[in-house]
Amino acid sequence: MCSPISCSSRLLDLMVARKRAGNITTNMPLESSLPTNELDSNDKQKRPSSSPIGILHKVHVIFSLISSTSFTLSSIVAVLLSPLLEGDEIQPKLLQIALGYLFLLRPLLSTLSVCIESSKEKTHERVISSAFLLAIICNQFPKWASCAVASCTVLVFGLASRQLTQKNTPAHSGKNGVVTSTNRPCQGNQNYLQRKWSRLSLKERAGIATLAVVLSLLLENFLIWVVSATYAPGIYDSPTPLQDNGRLVFESLAIRLFNVEKAWAARRKLQAIRDMLNVQWAIVTALGASFVCLELQVGNATGGSRGRSLAGLALRALMTLATARLIRTVSFVLTVLPSQVPDCYRRHFPMPPDNWKEWLLVGFLPNSRGGCNDLILSGHATVLTTLGCGCTSVANNAKFSVAVWTLVAVDFAIESYQGLHYSVDMWLGCIVTSLLWQLTKRLEVPGDMEKSRINRAVRGRIESQVPLDPQTIALYATPAFLGFVILTFVPEAIVNYFLVGYAIWAGMIMSKWGFTNFSQHILLCLLFVTLGSYL
Repeated sequence: MCSPISCSSRLLDLMVARKRAGNITTNMPLESSLPTNELDSNDKQKRPSSSPIGILHKVHVIFSLISSTSFTLSSIVAVLLSPLLEGDEIQPKLLQIALGYLFLLRPLLSTLSVCIESSKEKTHERVISSAFLLAIICNQFPKWASCAVASCTVLVFGLASRQLTQKNTPAHSGKNGVVTSTNRPCQGNQNYLQRKWSRLSLKERAGIATLAVVLSLLLENFLIWVVSATYAPGIYDSPTPLQDNGRLVFESLAIRLFNVEKAWAARRKLQAIRDMLNVQWAIVTALGASFVCLELQVGNATGGSRGRSLAGLALRALMTLATARLIRTVSFVLTVLPSQVPDCYRRHFPMPPDNWKEWLLVGFLPNSRGGCNDLILSGHATVLTTLGCGCTSVANNAKFSVAVWTLVAVDFAIESYQGLHYSVDMWLGCIVTSLLWQLTKRLEVPGDMEKSRINRAVRGRIESQVPLDPQTIALYATPAFLGFVILTFVPEAIVNYFLVGYAIWAGMIMSKWGFTNFSQHILLCLLFVTLGSYL
């Protein structure tokens, strides 16, 4: 029981509450009962967004729709039905639209759709795919412009990686500051070379692998000249080439695609497509972006628990390339195949000299345009496949991977059509290099000594902020600017001497101060100039 005063007060409160509820539900509209900012937010959600993010989302949806499975199946059906059409204009147009969509437009749109995805975890995918597309766009400009952009990118990356260098403060140090530990890995079952290799860090191993690639390329360059100069049928005549069924298929397709009578009549159009894409430089740029993502830990590029690093990826790619080039060199030395290019020897090499000094001088000239009988395996295929495996493994995006390998297949098909290589050379170069890439997966894992150093120093790790001054910028700009000058102005006949100079420069720094960020920068410039010269 409540007192009269308390009961009346409760009744009054109840009436006031009911009155307020009635005013809200009957007298006031629902929209007027909400704050102004809530109305604006609801209206914004209902209205189509005109912000940049909303526009990118719409563009992404459109590109995904255009590159969908239905469009792909329709293009495949159009290609299959094209032989049934007998018109002189209908069949080429249908083939151009269908094949252009499947092998050009769809890969580019798929890559563009990856570029505009908004997920933070996929930032590295956007960076790598954007670099790939920007390289294709830059290919439409003069060569010096592309080389300038590449040199500036190498310079910026060298300075950025130097700024992010970390110093480790060891937990225990002995005499003269030498780190001591009782948990050293067991080396009783290792020989001398294994012990030496296990003590090297991934960056030091990558430096050795860079020198291995340069040596393999120089050896291959010399043996290309030797094999061509010792194949007598190719020196004085043009021997009959082997039957290439793959090239016959591509020639037949080119005749139908461009509506020409002879296959050679479509050569300029196909070469224009190849020059427009310049897939090799696009993949080199994408691999450079992969290095940046790994070094600066952009997005999920490091692979979470996999712990991938720039040095590990570089080591794996360089060892894959060096092994593939060694296999290629042994292959074309063991069995000499006749060239498909008429009068190839006269266009590439002088007559065989009489003394060994001239042999060495001619063999040291860079054969960037290829030789005559260095066919199995294709060197172009080994380089392009290695770089493609590297950038697609870091991006780890199915759309981007399919787009890259589709454009690589187009590049290989055009080269086989042109007769620069047998189609089996391109096929084996791609397959062998891909298998080598899988076999070298364990190279990305740090050695036992490096793991123990990381574990001992993890508690004392501090980040060093080295100030940038004009002297430091000039120091890092020197090898990058020199690479631009070599690729733009230096004659091809003396490029190899500069490659040896880069290697000696890096080797002297590593022997005196160990593997530093500046030596890493020089090795990246060496790789940049090497790929620019031989691609």
